[in-house]
This record gives sequence, C-alpha cells and structure tokens, in this order.
Amino acid sequence: MATRHVGQAQELRVRSADGTRLHVEVRGPADGPTVVFSHCWSTSLASWGPVVRELDPGLRVVLYDQRGHGRTQTPITRAGYSTDKLADDLCAVLEATVPAGQKALVAGHSMGGMTIMAAGPRATFKEKAGAVLLTNTGCTDLPRRSTAIPLPGALGTLGAKIFLSAPLPLGPANAVSARIFKFLVMGRSADKATQRLCAKLVHDCGGVPRGEWGRVMNRLELDDAAREISAPTVVVGGDEDKLTPPWHAHHIGELVQNCEEVRVLPGLGHMGPLEAPKTLAELVGKMAANHIGAGSKA
Repeated sequence: MATRHVGQAQELRVRSADGTRLHVEVRGPADGPTVVFSHCWSTSLASWGPVVRELDPGLRVVLYDQRGHGRTQTPITRAGYSTDKLADDLCAVLEATVPAGQKALVAGHSMGGMTIMAAGPRATFKEKAGAVLLTNTGCTDLPRRSTAIPLPGALGTLGAKIFLSAPLPLGPANAVSARIFKFLVMGRSADKATQRLCAKLVHDCGGVPRGEWGRVMNRLELDDAAREISAPTVVVGGDEDKLTPPWHAHHIGELVQNCEEVRVLPGLGHMGPLEAPKTLAELVGKMAANHIGAGSKA
C-alpha cells in the first residue's frame, strides 16, 4: 500500500484481491471515528464532497474511487466487473483504513450501497462495519422497478436496461442532454449548480466502465447478501427517484437485520449526496455518535 499527503488529505493506493489499484483518500484527525463513503455509478469520490463538507471536523473520513471510476484502475476484461469485485474492493479499503479493533460507519449511495450489500456476508465487513447508511440504492429488480423511461410495462423495463448498459447513455454534453439528465436522475427542485456538478461527474466517467457496471446492475440480485447485514442500518430514498424508487428503500429495510429507520425524502431524486447533503450529513453525525463513539456537530 503506497501513501502520500496532498494538502489535508492522505492519499493511499490500496490493492484489491485481484490486484486492482484503488485510489483512496483519508481526511480528518487520525484518532477520529471513521466514516467510509462508497460512491455511485458513473461518478467518483467527489460526489460525496457536499456531504463531507457538512460533517463534524472531528470525524475521520475515508473516500475511494470505485474501480473504473476517478483515479482507480479500470479493469481490462469483463471479469473485473461484478458485485463480488465491488465487495472485494470495499473490504480492501476497510482493511487498509479502519484501525484494528475499531469499527466504522459505512455509507453508500446507489452502486455504493450495492457495494455495501454485496459485502454484507464478508468476514471483514462484519468485523469492521459498526453502522450502515444506504441512500438511493437497490438490491434487486432494478430495471423493472425503474420509472426513468416513461413507457408502459416491458417497454419501460427494456428502456431502463438500455439506459443502464449503454456506454454513452447521456450523449454529448449540451442543453438537450442536460434536460434529459435532470429528468432521469434528479428531483424537480435541484438547482442549476447541483445539476452542473452532477453532469460533470457523469460525463467524466469512461464509457466502458459505465456500460459494464450498468450491465452488472441490470442483473443485480443481492437480497441474500443484504440479509447478512447485522449492523444498525438507516435507509434513505427519494420520492422523486426514478432509478431506485422508494420501493427499494422499504424492501432493503425489511431485509437487513437491524433497520433503525427507512426515510423517504420529499422532492429528492436519485442523487442524494448532491441534492440533500445536509440531511445525509446529519444522519451520518447521528449514527456516528450512536454507534462509533463520535460527537455530533453543533
């Protein structure tokens, strides 16, 4: 594992089980309670930035780029893309960043939440995860439950599958694609700055990993893995989320062993960390205080 310091962040290069190099950043006091963030499909660790900026500075924050995203290595074959690989990567990050004998709050958005659920049965996850926050995510039946493509029945399901697996689902960055993008992934009240940040993150993602991870999500089935999560869990959804509608939040809440709350936020689309950072930061602070010994933000 290689380490360097850039500004206030400590940058790590962590090797996953198959040798994939993961880009990891650690911020905050070395002795602070640890929160590990796992980001969504087609973005990077920067998507959690608005939430991190709202957190108690006494928390120790760990962020990493999923494989094929940001500064993490992109798999060279299709075998590098699976929910098992997502779980491998998260467990490698937990091993590298959570001190021995301590537990972390692990938070995941969309594919990041799927990553956490995939890791649910792993011994490393059970040892290191003291609490779990899942936002705008699902564990099964994603295309059929999606309302992103406003077509009836099987046509809507097919449209969702195509959207997920297409290497360039948004087309070129222009005014038309921006309007389509907002309709698909954000709530109606999302402001222009949030829309621009979200679009930039997605357009910066390579087409191959975007399409390959979409292929994995098209056939996602993690119910059994989610049932293995015993840590205290809060699940957040948005009532305007078209990619993972509120059904998913309630379904996950029924699967995990210790669900403290299922909260569906009014007006929230799919991009919880960008659209509702203060609410998610408050939940992180509360869960950290209750489960991993952190003080809450004044």
